[in-house]
Amino acid sequence: MRPEFILQVDADLSRLACSVMVGGDTAVDALKSGLRHLAGVLAMAPFDGLAAVIDTMMRAADVAEAGNEQETLARVDAAWDAWKAGNESTTPAVAASEATSSGSDARVEDDVEALRMDPELSGMFIVEALDHLGTIEASVLALEAAPGDVKLLNDIFRPFHTVKGNSGALGVRTVQELAHRVENLLDLGRSGKLAIGARETDVILKSVDLLTAMITDLQHRLNGDPGQDLEAARLEMMTLVDAAIAQDDTDEPPVVLPNLVAEARADVGGADGRPDLPPSPDGYGGQVVRSGGAPTPPALKRRADDTAAASVKIDTRKLDSLVDMVGELVIVQSIIHEDPALQAVDERLTRNLAQLRRITSDLQRNAMAMRMVPIRQTFQKMARLVRDLSKHSGKQVDLVLSGEDTELDRKVVEDINDPLMHMVRNSIDHGIEDGATRQSRGKSATGRLTLKAYHQGGAIVIEIEDDGGGLNTERIRQKAIAQGLIDANAQLDPSVIHQLIFRPGFSTAQQVTEISGRGVGMDVVRRNIEALRGRIEIQSRPGEGTVFTIRLPLTLAIVDGLVLRSGEQRFVLPTFAIRESLRPLPDHVHTVHGQPRMVQVRNSLIPLVRLAELFGIEDAVENAWEGVVVVIEDEDDHVAVIVDELVGKQEVVIKSLGDAFSTVRGVAGGAILGDGRVGLILDAHGIVAMMQGREAKAA
Repeated sequence: MRPEFILQVDADLSRLACSVMVGGDTAVDALKSGLRHLAGVLAMAPFDGLAAVIDTMMRAADVAEAGNEQETLARVDAAWDAWKAGNESTTPAVAASEATSSGSDARVEDDVEALRMDPELSGMFIVEALDHLGTIEASVLALEAAPGDVKLLNDIFRPFHTVKGNSGALGVRTVQELAHRVENLLDLGRSGKLAIGARETDVILKSVDLLTAMITDLQHRLNGDPGQDLEAARLEMMTLVDAAIAQDDTDEPPVVLPNLVAEARADVGGADGRPDLPPSPDGYGGQVVRSGGAPTPPALKRRADDTAAASVKIDTRKLDSLVDMVGELVIVQSIIHEDPALQAVDERLTRNLAQLRRITSDLQRNAMAMRMVPIRQTFQKMARLVRDLSKHSGKQVDLVLSGEDTELDRKVVEDINDPLMHMVRNSIDHGIEDGATRQSRGKSATGRLTLKAYHQGGAIVIEIEDDGGGLNTERIRQKAIAQGLIDANAQLDPSVIHQLIFRPGFSTAQQVTEISGRGVGMDVVRRNIEALRGRIEIQSRPGEGTVFTIRLPLTLAIVDGLVLRSGEQRFVLPTFAIRESLRPLPDHVHTVHGQPRMVQVRNSLIPLVRLAELFGIEDAVENAWEGVVVVIEDEDDHVAVIVDELVGKQEVVIKSLGDAFSTVRGVAGGAILGDGRVGLILDAHGIVAMMQGREAKAA
């Protein structure tokens, strides 16, 4: 009976904590009556040693008042935990006995049924629990850089306490039990009775991983999808937590989590899940620092204190729907503004239409701002990744984060996560040398990896820089020759050779590791970045390191562009891709076989092409001096494009052209223009590539 009794009291305390949190003005009364009721339950229990717990509960009920509810509950929890510790021989049997009697699947099904009792609360619980678990990681990494920091321990303790309380209130026993065990470990650390070192940190992080997987699994089961059996991993994790509490130095087998962890969170490893990382003999292998060298503070406290009272959670689908509707409103407003029937109306209507246009523009800007999120969360995932890879590879690596508050479109933040993870893995595995090699080259034994984000020219720039050995240009060249990618006699610039690492299946790694080296990934990195209308550049210095620079648009929903006309067709060219526009003199145009092929712009010759020629448009101007030449830039490449005229500058809502047109080069999407017609949005990178392909064929 004792295991069931312990579980029941744990659940009652969790429900009481939940009632206090949501009780508002009645929280104190609920706390007092709940404590007195629990004291009565304990008084009737046939177990020894409960007098101290009962006395604590009654005293707490007498002194409870508004403002000290959490402290009162903490004293009661401490007294109850002390009694359970004295009956420790029976406590571990709680999970084992129930798992044996009813089976692991039955326990999870009980949790699912409990969640189905209140779908609305269950949805809130899952979202908030995953949010809380996401904030723990950053605080744990900061704690490793500042051991013994009680404030950080409190920041880690609170989310576990909340998850335990909420899961207990809803009857999710499996989550409650594990969260409670870890909470006990952290409470000992807060009180100074247990030093939280490298071993304890590993246990906490693995517990976060497992709890995330368990809650995600519950979500899958609620949706009718098949679940995974995590009970063995859960029991093993609780054993590890108990061993850490008891300061048992016996080597424990690592907890191997199912692939669900890889689905629940973007973490270490490839497509087949997160590798199991053995403990490091030296403890923590890396340090997360800011540009000034101070440990990264926990994100939860820093952000929540300032914004909690002024923020509200909303389903992202509703937000995306709002942005889409605002986009449609902008299109309709532009059509009305360009309607010839309204051009010659009275002055009053003109003023009203102008006011409508201003309000619509402001509404669009505000709606787009709602989609903008800081890149901080993505950078913090990289902090955990660097920590684990540093320990796994045996390399000491410091991570420097800069520009964490830089904001960009939520969709961009989500999709850039995987490319960043792959490049960070490559930087640690291939770029940064081991400590002995670094010291032999006159470097510090500790490598440095820098993640930096900033705005530049209407785009966001993300830099991944390491101070390793740099790219081995000659090895890349020899590998490319062996694969038939380049001619052995070709004299190529190092920057061109470096771009070969983005070819599918290309790898110069001398051995395959768990981290990287199979030649799978960098081509996917570039493809994913280009799918976001971005590009990636490489700068490498032998013996000094490598910088990968990713340039991305701030948003994927709208683009500021110049509307061009070629024949009867309209095109939109993003303004960030335009260097200049001009009408050249006839003697500035150079022909090849009677066709204009180069134009002189000041002291430079730039390849020249008719936009009509690229897209098969009839009735467009033939000569550059009869129309307008727009100079497009893509990284260091430039192309001059002949169009009939510049119609005007306009912000347009990007529309996908669907899978049927996804392979059309030189086109990034479509837009409905002010006259109601559809205009194609040009892709500068694709146009430059089309020109280079033509030149290669001509040669």
